[in-house]
Formats: sequence, structure tokens, C-alpha cells
Amino acid sequence: MSKTQKFVALAAVAFAFAFAVSTAFATTWDFGSSTIKSGSTGTYAMNVQTALNACNNAGLAVDGKFGPHSAAAAMAFQASKGLSADGKVGPATKAALNNCGATVSTGTTGTVTCPVGYTCVSTGTTGTVSTGGPLSINQVTAGSGYTNTNVGVGSANKQVADLRIVTGAGGAGNLTGLNLTFTNVGSGDYQFIKYASSVGVWMNGVQIGSLPATSFTQYNSAYSAYIPLSGATLNPNTTSDLYISVSALPVIDSSNLGSTSLNNFAIAGVSLRYSDATGSAFQYTVSTSASVAGSSGTVTNSVGNFTFSNAASANSIKLTVTKNVNDSTDRTIQASTSSNTQSVTLAMIDLNAQGSNVNIQRLPVTVGVYGGSIANVTDAVSTLRLFDANGTQLDSESVPSSTLACSDASFNSNTLGGPSISGVSGAKCATVIFQNFNNNSGSNGYTITSGSTQTFTIKADINALAGNFAPGTYVVAEVTPTNINAAQAYDSNNNLLPQNVGVTSSLYLLGSTTGSKNYFYANSINVTSNGTATNSYSNPGGSQSHGVFSMNIPFSVTAYGTTAYIPQTAVDIASATAAANVQFSVDNGSFVAGATGIITYQGSDSLVPVNGNYQIPVGQTKNFLLTVTFAPSAAGSYRAALINVNWNNTNSNTTYNTYTAGLTAQAFKTPYVAGQ
Repeated sequence: MSKTQKFVALAAVAFAFAFAVSTAFATTWDFGSSTIKSGSTGTYAMNVQTALNACNNAGLAVDGKFGPHSAAAAMAFQASKGLSADGKVGPATKAALNNCGATVSTGTTGTVTCPVGYTCVSTGTTGTVSTGGPLSINQVTAGSGYTNTNVGVGSANKQVADLRIVTGAGGAGNLTGLNLTFTNVGSGDYQFIKYASSVGVWMNGVQIGSLPATSFTQYNSAYSAYIPLSGATLNPNTTSDLYISVSALPVIDSSNLGSTSLNNFAIAGVSLRYSDATGSAFQYTVSTSASVAGSSGTVTNSVGNFTFSNAASANSIKLTVTKNVNDSTDRTIQASTSSNTQSVTLAMIDLNAQGSNVNIQRLPVTVGVYGGSIANVTDAVSTLRLFDANGTQLDSESVPSSTLACSDASFNSNTLGGPSISGVSGAKCATVIFQNFNNNSGSNGYTITSGSTQTFTIKADINALAGNFAPGTYVVAEVTPTNINAAQAYDSNNNLLPQNVGVTSSLYLLGSTTGSKNYFYANSINVTSNGTATNSYSNPGGSQSHGVFSMNIPFSVTAYGTTAYIPQTAVDIASATAAANVQFSVDNGSFVAGATGIITYQGSDSLVPVNGNYQIPVGQTKNFLLTVTFAPSAAGSYRAALINVNWNNTNSNTTYNTYTAGLTAQAFKTPYVAGQ
């Protein structure tokens, strides 16, 4: 709108009311033709900042960089003029900014009504200017849901109260200040300044005021202050949300934290100060029926109350450990009888952070050893190593000497101990503490980003198989519930997640892992899956009441340290012993007898059984297929499973070693199939 157009518009108002008027205008800013929005720069952006400061007391730095603060100020101005509050300064907003400085003056007689978007003043010798009446606040109510709000250590601008302001007909006005009092009705230290750093006031999502906690005035356990507000326009017939926030100190004495019995701050004595277009100042006192009671008294007329607590509780911060899905079940590992074996994988664990980035600076892990004549954990394991998902070693720690059984009370009473490893009584246990993390960032600990999971691999340096560390001994590494509760982990504000040492559960440090058994041999075999186990059923019909199942489980056998021999025949564990056979089972919820099985070689070369056994040369892998045939005597769903692969290194059909490691995995089981 040009100055001439403005004059015509105002003259039309004057004519309609038969008044003689004159017009005067403030500076007209040049905003250019493009929309000014977040990210805009230059002279036009600078002019918009200048206009927002002049029209709405925005308090912006006039630097020509239209960033988030400028956009928020534009939104506040748009809302005050009934425009779409999107923070983008287009034609309508530019017109309102250029109109905000216009004045209307009366003539010698009569009354004129101020046009929308204009600020009107009376300059004539007689007559009055109507601004639509004084600002009318009809109601201020406290929002629900602000009872016992948790303000965590280090929290910034935690909302603790909400006031809904409803205006009536009349003119616009501005909030100029807020009076309020915080009273501690708990039994702990009542001093607000020992908990809070600052208090903020917000309206419709934009901060309109703040005050340091040290600026509050103390009277006994009550802390009061007047907080000046700016840029808070109240329009007629609108609803605005004003909320109060508290920022906590980064460090608070733990003896003052916890339940509402220790620190429970009631918010009362709330009143709003505001002015309207007539220049008059008013105060509105907020009245509620709510009260907050505590050990040191009761506060009435409250709009909310809050408790300072540890950051983990307030922000639902958690560190959880679980076993990684790629960690295989029990397995055999080749060791040496003459030298140590370095960096053998024992376990894979997942650590998940929620509610905040979590920095781990101490992670206890229990290592257990069982078998042979083990008298001390260090008979088998000398060092544990921790690696991240990229294979970078984060820490290595020597295994402490320990002759304690995992189930011994003396071990479990140790704050870093845990329950019996994998439920096996008699295993010797020790606790290793990873605490010298190196995450290549120059800082302590290892940080897990909030909402993400990091996988860690635990490896060990294994001693030579000799003396007490006999072939067949297994080693387990796991994180017990007590281990994780004794971890040292910090949130993004460097607050220690609360430990609950000596119990099996915690709100903040959770979970445990079940360690796989790692059997060590110098000479043995490894059995792995070699395809998908299948199950088929045929029903020939006729007079035969039941059909026949054909169940197939492919597997591979690798020999290490020695030539190995496995039986050609397979038997059902419900029907025969394991001697000279591979063992399988058939079940429909419980084992059933009557199945037959055979092992066939699946390689392209010729591998003929000798003395009833297949020969596997040292260092080679051979593929086999277990085929189970079963005719059920009753209807039902059935499956087959590989249970045990017997082997020896002498081609004897009377003496065998038992191999079961990892065979409980689903890969060695066919699916259930129904037959009749």
C-alpha cells in the first residue's frame, strides 16, 4: 500500500463517521519484493529486523542475517496482527510492519475509531480516539499434568507449569512481567539456588523472559521474583499459552535429590502484569484451588510443583545390555598345547542407550572357566580384550587371579560379581573391569548415541593346553545383572547414571547376557550348518492310516589338529545309545521313538566309509546330509534335530568323542510339519 493509498483508506474511515481527520505516518521501510524467511540475508532482511524491533520490541540484533530468532520474532508479530504466524515475511506481513507506525489524529470535534493494524494517538484539541477499549483478560487457568514434574540434573528449560490466558473483546495489549514464588515443602535443603540455574517464561512457543535463580529473593523456604517480559502481545478474543520453565544446575548434591519428600517446590503467588493501548498498566492474580503439601508445610493457590531428581530418572535415560544376535551358541575352538592363542572371540554383546548419549567409562565382565582340574581362572585365561564393531581394540585388561567358584557366596557378595556362569556349578570365576577406553577422540570412555545400539566383542588370550587347562575345558564371558549395575556410565551432561549395586535390576542400568561355552581343544572337529533343514510328509492313502516323514538336515564337519572320523549311521536318541552313531531326535513336543537315520556324503569327490566311518583329513571340511525317515503312529506335528556328532581320530568304531557344541541352534532342526 502506497502512502496515497494509506491516506485514502484512513480518509474513508473518517468520512464514514463524518469526522474531519488528518494523517501522519512513520518511516516506511523498503523490504524488497521477495519473501524474507529463515536463511535470508542482506539489506532487506536487516530492514525487517529493524521494523520488528520498532513495531514489537523484538530485541533483535540488526545484522541482516534472518535466522531462528528473527523468524520467531516475525511469528510473534504476525500472531499479534491476526496473520498466519509462519515466520515468513511476505506481502501481508510487510504491509502490517509498514502500517504499525501510522498515526491517526482527530480534528477539532468528533471521535475516530483506530483502523486495524494502526497505532492511534489523539492530537486534536477536542475529541477522542477509540482504540477498541482496554485489554480484557477473562480467565487464566493452570494446565493439568504439572504435578510432581521431574527436573533432571543439567536439564535445560524443563516445563513445570502452564497458564492458559483467555482474552475478551477490547483492544490489544502486552504482557510486561510475571510475579511468582517457588516454595520448597520438602525436608531436604530448601535453597532454590542449590538446584536451579535459571527460570524462563514462554508464550506460544517463544521465550519472552528469563531470570537467573540467583536473582530470586529468599524468605525462609520461599523464593520470589518479578520476571520482566517482552515481545508478548495479547490480542482480543484469543487464547495464549504461557508456560514457566526451570533449568537445573549441571551438578547437584545427591543428598538433596530424590523423592518429593526431599525437594518439592510448589509454584504459587503467580500474577501477570500487562498494559494496553491506552497506556494503562494492570495486574491479574492467578487463583487456583490446588495445593501442595509436604513435610515442612502446605502451599495453597498452586499452579504446579516439581522435584529435582537425577537426570536418568527425569529423562528416562537407560543403558541396556543384551547378547548380540550374531553371537553363535556353544562352540569348539582350536588351542595349542605348546603356545598361547591370542584374541580368541568369547562373546558379542549389544549396549543400547536411551534418553541421552551415554558415555561408558567402566564396564565389568565376568569370565568363568570350567573343566579339567581348573584351580584358578588364570590357568586358562590371561587377558580379556574389548573391541568395537569396527574391530578397533578399546581396552585390554589382565584377568585377576581367582580360585572362587562362580556360585560361591564369597564371589557373589563381591559388588562386581554375579550369579553362577551359565548355571554351571563348579566353574571358577573372576571379574575383569574394562576402564581404559580408547575411542580415538581424546576423551575418556566410549560414547553411545541416544537411541542407538553398539556391538562389542570380548576376546581372550588363551593359555597353552597343559596341566590344569586340559582339552575340553570351556571358557565363558558374560555381563551379569550385577556387572551392568556396577558399570560407570554418564549422560550427555556428565551425570553418573545411578547404580543399584548388589541387586538384579535397576531403572537405569539394565540387562545381562548368557555367555556361550567356548570349548578348547588342540585336536577336534567343528560342526556348522550347511543349508536349510527341510521336512516333508507323504500320505500314500489307501489302507495305510499314516504317511511317512522325510527329514533332512545338511551340515559340515571341519577337522583341526588331527584327522577325524565320523560314523556313517545315525540313531534316534529315544531308541538307541550314541556309540558308533550320530544322534538325532524326533519330537512332537516330546521325544518319540521309531525313526531311522543315515549320513550321506554330499561332496563331488569319492568319500567311501571305512570301518563304518567317514574320514575327514586334518584342515579339511566335508559336507554331509542327515536323512531321517519316520512313520508316525498317531496324528500330530513332528520335527527332527541333530543332537550329537560323535567322532574319533583312530577310525575305531567303539571309542568316540562327543560333539554337541552349538547343535541346539535352529539351523540344526527341521520345522514342524503336520501328518496323520
